[in-house]
Amino acid sequence: MRPLTRHRPPFARLLLAAASALILAAGCGPQPAGKPSAGTPGGSVSPSAHATAGEQQADPRRLEEAVADQARQSGAAPTDKGLSLARRSGKAVSYLWETTNGKVCFGQTSSGAAQEIVCGAGRVAPEEKGSHLAALFGPGMGFAESYVVFVSGPGATVTSVKYRGKEVSWRFVRKLDPERTGRDVYYVTLPDDHRGWIDVTLQQADGRLKPDRLRVTMGGGARASTTASAS
Repeated sequence: MRPLTRHRPPFARLLLAAASALILAAGCGPQPAGKPSAGTPGGSVSPSAHATAGEQQADPRRLEEAVADQARQSGAAPTDKGLSLARRSGKAVSYLWETTNGKVCFGQTSSGAAQEIVCGAGRVAPEEKGSHLAALFGPGMGFAESYVVFVSGPGATVTSVKYRGKEVSWRFVRKLDPERTGRDVYYVTLPDDHRGWIDVTLQQADGRLKPDRLRVTMGGGARASTTASAS
């Protein structure tokens, strides 16, 4: 569900519910970091949560197609680049994509039973002066866990994400279209009681490491985002 935040521009939230009830997946909180997946720029990527004994995993391709179909029906049709996996945790799966009408969308599903799609303009500015990080979606509570989706500045690659000194799970999602800033998008799994900031280490184009941070207190501080619309 979309978090409530103060002083944040309104987001167009499309709640697309199928006939069956929404299934909330368990397994919140950070997971141990693993090896980067293919295409991940030098990052620490946590492995997807495994199904519990006897739990039936839905077909990932079917889930992606279901979200894409709902997006098209709701005026948030993906471009030819399609959907990018942001996170899979048990039955809950999250995707990010760019639309044919110039938006960036974040969609969640739980076994295809229900979808929630939130879209924004994609051109966001850092909340803090001098920062290279800006929140696209969140911080908030998703179908399975707390999260924040953010972009890093041009030429800056994330190498580490920590909360209160401890590494948290994060994932490189995709690079936005150059016409829509061309910045890299990351998904971060947050502890349920997150407050304050996450500390992010960025590698600059010249190889130097630079510390940065992003506010992740729900309802605290202005959100660096423009007005969103899926229409």
